Amino acid sequence: ESQWVETGKSEELNYQLSSGSEGNSIQLEVSRIPSVDISRRFDFLYNYQHNCTEQLTSKALPLLFISQFKTVDNEESEKIKVNVQEAIRQLYGRQLPNGGFVYWPGNASADEWITSYAGMFLVLAQEKGYAVNSNVLNKWKRFQRAAAQNWQPVAQEQSWWYWQADFQQAFRLYTLAMAGAPEHGAMNRMKELPTLSQQAKWRLAAAYALNGKEKAAGELVFSAKTTVEPYSSNNYVYGSSDRDEAMILETLLLMNRQREAMEQAKIVSHNLTRETWFSTQSTAFSLMAMGRLAEKLSGTLDFVWSWNDKQQPAVKSAKAVFEKEIATTPKSGTVSVKNQGKGALSVDLITRTQLLNDTLPAISDNLRMDIRYANLNGTPLSVNDIIQGTDFMAITSISNISGTSDYTNLALTHII
Repeated sequence: ESQWVETGKSEELNYQLSSGSEGNSIQLEVSRIPSVDISRRFDFLYNYQHNCTEQLTSKALPLLFISQFKTVDNEESEKIKVNVQEAIRQLYGRQLPNGGFVYWPGNASADEWITSYAGMFLVLAQEKGYAVNSNVLNKWKRFQRAAAQNWQPVAQEQSWWYWQADFQQAFRLYTLAMAGAPEHGAMNRMKELPTLSQQAKWRLAAAYALNGKEKAAGELVFSAKTTVEPYSSNNYVYGSSDRDEAMILETLLLMNRQREAMEQAKIVSHNLTRETWFSTQSTAFSLMAMGRLAEKLSGTLDFVWSWNDKQQPAVKSAKAVFEKEIATTPKSGTVSVKNQGKGALSVDLITRTQLLNDTLPAISDNLRMDIRYANLNGTPLSVNDIIQGTDFMAITSISNISGTSDYTNLALTHII
């Protein structure tokens, strides 16, 4: 449950846990930036199963910004450090001799977007004090420079490919600027293209802003929209409108447009707090952009709160977000928050529960999955009356029944 609490006002939030559930938790979040649903989003990233290079990077990237949001205790700080260092170590193994990064371990050619994304994470990790191998970064910069210099725009008739190609290049130029190795010639050539896509304009503006060239950045996005039309998730830039709107927020912050950034933050906050599906990259970019917002904003949290009519310790904090776990007994209750500071507060009460019985319906969504079990000779086997110690196989076939779309980079999880 969410409430917006104005200065001097109080609001109540109620919760009710179902009785037949386990793994319950209740979390109070109070924030002086628009809500980022921090518990649920970090929970989602920490527990994400698949380990392609995009997911590996997405899980670790927001951890670099978590201390901008809230006070981190020693135990969580250690957990963050271990996770970031492990991601850095695994990325080393996914770099090709030419400096590019592969999407899945064992791939033979670099993926352009993933190369920019993984390199961006390594540069940021180094900025935040983590040890990153300089040879890995230098090889990556060489790859990025060569790709940036050799890039040619795609014919605009192929509009779907066109905007992805120019977005790829703009993102690459942004990562080079972030790494302190801006490719000025390629940036200037790109700036002159008359038909740049909305996403490419904002990302190229970010590259100019990182270089201290706010005038050029302003010219690029002079009349560019700050909301992005939703588009198919089947694309070469692993993108979504949510991810791109978070990138726009980051660009506004880099351009020191605080007032517009606060308006954009409301859009990103709305995206983050929806219950709809959210890709790991959208989550990572949104948390990174909101972390940069928290970094820029000065101010304090100042509020008093009670739980089931019991007064709790008052909160005064320079952090952007206050988090507090609440006991799960009793199963229902009320939290009341009174804002004593300047500026409105966003208050979220998040309950998490694990159902004893799986009530989710089976969903196929354009894919059909057939699973059969057999012994090692291929004879069919019933898994309902299997004897402990039996060797058996699960034979899975996946079919695309959409009739219209190709699907790439699918991961299969089989739970036994």
